[in-house]
Amino acid sequence: MSIEKDLEHKNINQRQSLIVYLKSVNNQYKLRRYGDIVYFSKKCAYCILYVNQKDVDEIREELNALDFVDQVTKSSWDQIDLSSDHIEKQISDLAVQAEKKLQETQEDMEQLL
Repeated sequence: MSIEKDLEHKNINQRQSLIVYLKSVNNQYKLRRYGDIVYFSKKCAYCILYVNQKDVDEIREELNALDFVDQVTKSSWDQIDLSSDHIEKQISDLAVQAEKKLQETQEDMEQLL
């Protein structure tokens, strides 16, 4: 069972992360009234902001209307499959690819000798 399904049955507010690209990095503090700033990149001029999932569309429209905000996108973090079966399959696929690459390099070395 996934973590998201476990949390659905609990009395916990679901959160969604929004990536807010800024025109001016000095105004990032004004975003605190919309949600929790969990990361800020001064170099790339963006913030990751956590808001309640039920308010995402409303807050996104408000943020897009601000003059110092360039763009607002929803994070696709919730679409990532973190189940153990999926992760094990990825690891086994990587192991097969590494084994093939190792065999190819060994064959190339044998041909050179």
